[in-house]
Amino acid sequence: MTPIKNSSSLNMPAWDSRMTGALKTSGKAAEDDAKLKKACQEMEGVFLNMLLKSMRATVPKSELSDKSMQSETMQSMFDMEMTRNMASAGGAGIADMMYRNLTAQPVKKYHNPG
Repeated sequence: MTPIKNSSSLNMPAWDSRMTGALKTSGKAAEDDAKLKKACQEMEGVFLNMLLKSMRATVPKSELSDKSMQSETMQSMFDMEMTRNMASAGGAGIADMMYRNLTAQPVKKYHNPG
């Protein structure tokens, strides 16, 4: 059986007030991380909505369909809600790609003294 070495972590009290700053920072980072994920999902929803609107514009209008302002507003609201749900369910993966790119650490460049 080996004896326990005297370590600075063993001499610390159970609650160290110096650690509260690290906890606050990590909590803030987690909150910012969640906000960034949400913003990426919303951006994907906006993109999908624009894509769907452009796709609908290519379909010729039928004489049988209702062309009133109310039906266009209802269709627009339906499309907006549908694309939000699509983005929150994973969508096309654009939100994930944006999130990975925005959270990536910069590549460290090594100086070659040669």
